[in-house]
Amino acid sequence: MPVAAQVLIAGTLFSRLGDTLASLGLVLHAADRDIRFGVTEVMIAELIPTVLAAPLIGTVVDRFSARAVCLWALLLQALSLGAATAVGGFHARVALIALSALAGVASVAAGFKMLPAVAGEEHTGRANSLLTAGLSVAGLIGPPLAGFLNSLWGTRVLLAVDGASFLVLAGCTMLAVPNTVDVAIGRRPATKLADGYRALRDAPVVGTLMPALAASILAISIENVAGVYYLRDVVNGNDTVFGLILATWALGSVPGALLAGRPGWSDRHGQLIVTGILGMGVSLLLTGLIPVAAVIFPLFLIAGFGNGACNVGLRNAVHARVPAEVHGSAWACFQALSRSCIGAGFLLGTPNSAVSSQGQVIISGVIPLVAMAWAGVATVRRRESTVTEPSA
Repeated sequence: MPVAAQVLIAGTLFSRLGDTLASLGLVLHAADRDIRFGVTEVMIAELIPTVLAAPLIGTVVDRFSARAVCLWALLLQALSLGAATAVGGFHARVALIALSALAGVASVAAGFKMLPAVAGEEHTGRANSLLTAGLSVAGLIGPPLAGFLNSLWGTRVLLAVDGASFLVLAGCTMLAVPNTVDVAIGRRPATKLADGYRALRDAPVVGTLMPALAASILAISIENVAGVYYLRDVVNGNDTVFGLILATWALGSVPGALLAGRPGWSDRHGQLIVTGILGMGVSLLLTGLIPVAAVIFPLFLIAGFGNGACNVGLRNAVHARVPAEVHGSAWACFQALSRSCIGAGFLLGTPNSAVSSQGQVIISGVIPLVAMAWAGVATVRRRESTVTEPSA
């Protein structure tokens, strides 16, 4: 794989780690200061604005040079985080984080569009594999690192680190993607807000499996909230064991992502996505049905493995099956879709009197399995409808 692609991936991973530090820093700050609805405010600030603006942002990525859009977006993110370190009010910081998240939709979509141009078509699958595995590692080490650094230096330093990480990524982008590289692939002078969603819907494999992918994101988000209460009951409040269980998901996703990028596997987009969704669904269902920590550990490893493979399969499928001219819009719209599912999952996973936390975890396993069954039926019907009847 070209060195330029490795540089771009390394910068992206460092930036994602910085994002984790900043987000968790604000969450910890809200919890420490007992700010009413503070944690919810941080989550909403990162979700709702990006969901609403993603289609528009995606059209900007496709209309102009992805390199230029990425660099300007990263500069805005760095300035937003720099301003957040200077202000003292919690709500002002959250507003600046929301602004950074909006710019982040552009930088992520532009990065997705640039990757094939930098890695080359023959190495794109491997690049997606390494990037996905690295994001899993960042998700694994980010939370404990954020807690440690927050206890030492406070939230202001975490925000500053995040701001610096965007400058690092901007530097990596300038090195990896020189002006001579055409990253305005198939630039469209006239794009519509619905182009990204339409491209995802119409793409082979991607369109058929998108509802199941959305269902799996919803299911994982439900478990992320309900599982806190359920798993803590399973381990009798042992926070160490609880933390280890959560870590096994990220640990499993690393080999899942790496294996999905091996030659002979990276082109099997549909198989990777289907296997990943089924692995997550079955694992979550059994996790809810068998409240035994020794059983849940391997189940989370399997779920994480499927999650990593599924993510690589999706990225490769969009790169290969969606026209390059709408890669930015398509990936921005997928960000909007995924974050909508995350928000809905957080709400559905919130404890209530109607369904126990264990019941919510069981439901989180059923949802992707039902969605996959529906996708299978839809695929069969679509194939049957394409068979021409013999003439009389």
